[in-house]
Amino acid sequence: MSGPRRTRRAREDPPAVLTPFDVMDAPELAALAVLEHAIDVARVALLAQHIDLIDPDPPFRREPQPGGDLTRPFLARAHALLIVIRRYRAAIAKAAVGLDGSRDDGGGSSDDDF
Repeated sequence: MSGPRRTRRAREDPPAVLTPFDVMDAPELAALAVLEHAIDVARVALLAQHIDLIDPDPPFRREPQPGGDLTRPFLARAHALLIVIRRYRAAIAKAAVGLDGSRDDGGGSSDDDF
């Protein structure tokens, strides 16, 4: 027996794909990309553990899980941190384009680069 299908929302701002040139210009972007991914993994794990946050009337009931009262504040702060990271990335991108109107990736490339 299956219930109604749940629809998934598309991510509003998918994670940026970093290039070696991005990291050369702003090495902190690599650490921020890892942090973004870690926050997303933690969010998924917390929602899986505390299913009532997704579905207030789940088809099965579990006993209350430890840390349940901290889950909502954690998710709210994690979301706020993601917003700051995305704004930081946007500021870095804007500064890179603003230097000369285009990105200079160090000249021509050849097929032997990678």
